[in-house]
Amino acid sequence: MPVLLEVEPPSPLRYVIGAAIMMAGVVLPVGYMMFRNKRVPSSSSYAKHT
Repeated sequence: MPVLLEVEPPSPLRYVIGAAIMMAGVVLPVGYMMFRNKRVPSSSSYAKHT
């Protein structure tokens, strides 16, 4: 990972990588929360889990 960051890619590639990282950082937690809320509708188990 650090080696890939050290090498400067062309700006389109850097934009795609940044967009993918941002999308993953946003979609993964939101999708995980939505998935858990769908699987476990009761908020009591969620409060107990945290």
